Amino acid sequence: MTEGPVKIAAVGACHPDRKARAAAPFIEGASNPVDLRSCPGGVARNAAETLARLGAAVALVSRLGQDAEGEAMLEALRSLPLDLRGVTRSQGTPTAFHLIALQPDGEMLVALADMGIYDEITPALLESLPSDLWEVDAIFADCNLPAGTLGFLAGLRRDSRLLAVNGVSPAKVERLRPLLAACDLLFVNRQEAAALLAAAGLDPLDATAKLRAAGAGEVVMTLGGAGICVAAAEESVMLETLDNRVVDITGAGDALAAAFLEARVRGCDPTAAGRRALAAAKLTVASEDSVSRQLSPQALDRLVAP
Repeated sequence: MTEGPVKIAAVGACHPDRKARAAAPFIEGASNPVDLRSCPGGVARNAAETLARLGAAVALVSRLGQDAEGEAMLEALRSLPLDLRGVTRSQGTPTAFHLIALQPDGEMLVALADMGIYDEITPALLESLPSDLWEVDAIFADCNLPAGTLGFLAGLRRDSRLLAVNGVSPAKVERLRPLLAACDLLFVNRQEAAALLAAAGLDPLDATAKLRAAGAGEVVMTLGGAGICVAAAEESVMLETLDNRVVDITGAGDALAAAFLEARVRGCDPTAAGRRALAAAKLTVASEDSVSRQLSPQALDRLVAP
């Protein structure tokens, strides 16, 4: 059991989420009326805020452009209890762009993204950052990062420093295939697991077992409304999604991964960590923001209480 606040460095995406919610079910090939709003987003940023709200000491490592969007993101970040020394600015590349089209019920229809700026988060850039940023219990990384950078972070893994990785998408998770043995915790959905294994249609228990056999320490596979599959050395379990009111699913997977990581570092067993992760996801989908302002250790305690 870790004493004091959990210390985590979150490395990866940080950008605005622009959400276009349809007034009625989308009609393909037609102009669809939407309600458009923006909020801070990005996998690593969402995880960092979730972790901070759960009481962890968090350093965020990301890249913003020298533009209005970058300034707005930096201002929002300064309102959170985060170590921002690892947030750098690009002179020539704009802040990443993420547009999410939502059905009226909050389910995602499609997302469009320009994540080119994250290619600038290179091993050389990370080596130039203050060395104490890596004096943490765990590193959380997302696969928006270049393959070489994921490899650099894998090299920072130690017995006392876990590496947790979020797959992000079927295309980007393939960057992780040669690094699975360095992943103490791996977070994927069905499609990302299929991409890593080059095999579709596998039962979640079979897929997570194969990912562990390929080197991953523990695997959490998200199954949408069906819950999650948690595969660890002790056991593999299926956990059902908590009853919830869905406003917007954006960020739910990020919150789930962050809450699971925080609980495991604190010493919770995988099943208990999975229940806390599902509680974090429940709060997130009930919020219009990509991270729920209701997230707290006490809120998760209430939701997982028998």
